[in-house]
Amino acid sequence: MGTPIFKVIKFISNTYNFLKKGLNCACIRGFFNTNVSLYNRFILRYVILLLTLIILSGSFGFSLAKGKGFEGGFPESSGLGNYRIGNLGKKSKPDQEIQYDQSEEKSSIMVNQEIQFDQRKEKSFNNQKASEDSESSKIRFRGLSGTYTSDFQEATSSTGTIIWDKLGIGQSVFKLKTSISGDTYEIENTLIEISYTFGDEFTLTLGGRSVTTGKLTITSSDSEIFNSSNVEGSGYFSVLGIEFGIFEILAGFQYTSYVFTEVETESTSAYWGSFEDSGGLYVTGIGLAF
Repeated sequence: MGTPIFKVIKFISNTYNFLKKGLNCACIRGFFNTNVSLYNRFILRYVILLLTLIILSGSFGFSLAKGKGFEGGFPESSGLGNYRIGNLGKKSKPDQEIQYDQSEEKSSIMVNQEIQFDQRKEKSFNNQKASEDSESSKIRFRGLSGTYTSDFQEATSSTGTIIWDKLGIGQSVFKLKTSISGDTYEIENTLIEISYTFGDEFTLTLGGRSVTTGKLTITSSDSEIFNSSNVEGSGYFSVLGIEFGIFEILAGFQYTSYVFTEVETESTSAYWGSFEDSGGLYVTGIGLAF
């Protein structure tokens, strides 16, 4: 029929008949004729042995034909396909080449850039904060003065101020000498100033002032002398400043309004009720900033 199984069966049958005929030779025929069962067992044993050899040889040849072309391994049917010749270790596949995802690398770069940006931002914030702390902790010493002179009066003002953390306190002395209708007036007032300063290198200082003490001396055309130290007054001022290193150039304006009451004299024939005056004065000065 042409199929492998029928060829094997036919081959076994022919081999059996050949052995049976071959073993019927004269030298051993007499021996086996005396014991027919032993003869049959002998024939059957050789047939089984031959059949086993044919099966093993066919399987091994088929495995070799199937496994032809592979390098260094055993056939799959031998049960040793998981081992390699020369190294009876566990069969393993070659390591795959590690491929990096460019998107992950790009994401890592972006994260690093964000971290660097945050660090720069934090550093900038710290520098700004340090600058603000330095600005707020500046101490300024200022001195200003101003003079106004005309044909009938002369006014002067001198001011000293200390500013710390934008808040300032100062003291000013205002002097005025004027002549009205033959009468001479001499005034000296002391004022306390409170201020607040805006800015750092370019500053604007605004504040108020109050007259704390004063003295008025009036000499009349009749040479009568009147005195008073009871004074009330207030005012305001503003100062612009520009820094050059540790120095400041200052320019400002001061305004004051005041009134003297209880003007007294040694003469019983003369009387002076009160004296009131107001005015402004431009001042300039220099300062130190630390």
